[in-house]
Amino acid sequence: MIAIYGGSFDPIHIGHLRLAEDVREEFNFRQVIFVPAYISPFKEGYFASPEDRINMIKLAIKYNPYFSFDDFEIKKGGKSYTIDTIRYFKEKFENLFFIVGTDAFLFLHKWKDYEELINLTNFVVLLRGNDSKELVKNYIETNFPKNKNSFYIFQSRKIDISSTEIRKKIKEGRSIKYLVLPEVEEYIKEKKLYL
Repeated sequence: MIAIYGGSFDPIHIGHLRLAEDVREEFNFRQVIFVPAYISPFKEGYFASPEDRINMIKLAIKYNPYFSFDDFEIKKGGKSYTIDTIRYFKEKFENLFFIVGTDAFLFLHKWKDYEELINLTNFVVLLRGNDSKELVKNYIETNFPKNKNSFYIFQSRKIDISSTEIRKKIKEGRSIKYLVLPEVEEYIKEKKLYL
């Protein structure tokens, strides 16, 4: 079983890595593949270039043999729609899972070709903020009653770290130590990112 973990990773931080590891252990995934978006349909843009985001991901995952990286969405360019990514990975892997937080998942019915997407992959839904299992179950029951076996709700640990906070700290000249891996921190300093 393979899990796809998409996102902007701008920059990738300890929260991304720890949640991915928790999910991998819980579901016994053979591999978690980090897939950075070129342009998310739900975001205005990015602060670091695709190349810098890729390099930071590579630095962050290099010590974990279960983590890998794919630049499909970066190479494809344009808006990064999950359906295109899942079609691409479906050609390589049979049993596919997509890791997504409730912040994005609760809008699944607005995603491009969402009905096909649900048929192609399973979802590991990470509870975020105050979102409850009941809220997610109700959303699934209301919108996707025929496909409810495609969704796995995961009570993830609460890690109060965001890329937005990290970028803000850098801009203000404050420390980001222990929010990102040392290699990522060093890379950000070297490249003068997020200033």
